[in-house]
Amino acid sequence: MKAVLTAVIGFMCTATMVLGQTCTLTFAVQIEAPHGTLTHESTLTGTLTYSVERQMRMGSEAMAYFTDGEIQVSAADSTALNGRLGVIHVVRSPHWADYISFDITDVAGDLGGVTAYENPMLLSFYAERGSLASFDLPMTLTALDAFDRRRTFQVHTPDTMWTLPGTLLEPSLSCSSP
Repeated sequence: MKAVLTAVIGFMCTATMVLGQTCTLTFAVQIEAPHGTLTHESTLTGTLTYSVERQMRMGSEAMAYFTDGEIQVSAADSTALNGRLGVIHVVRSPHWADYISFDITDVAGDLGGVTAYENPMLLSFYAERGSLASFDLPMTLTALDAFDRRRTFQVHTPDTMWTLPGTLLEPSLSCSSP
């Protein structure tokens, strides 16, 4: 009983430490398909700023962190996408891979001259199956680096839900104190 209580208290303390902190994730995206005037080798830059407002356990394999956050993804031609980060999922899956997914809604902009988008835009960082010891959000670049199996970007357009895929490169993460 003491071990269970210690684990529960430890989980609650770790999870509440991120509440109120503001984090900024910067990254590049190597897109993998043409998108309007952008070629399949175009590189985008992005900045995602967020703070966690609350969390919710989702079964035994996932934690949802509800956030207040914004993203901007820009191309060299000054076209861009913007959106609102509503939730971050941390998933510890014994079946495929552990991952963190930033789920962005209210996607809008003129990236590559394309002006119609559908939700969601996703930034996903994957780790080896079973490698995550907790549902904690990464708060440092070192912690984010554990998600090194695959890093993906995707945004949808209304044209039969065509997806613009990409690979996330050069992430940088910093978090401030509340």
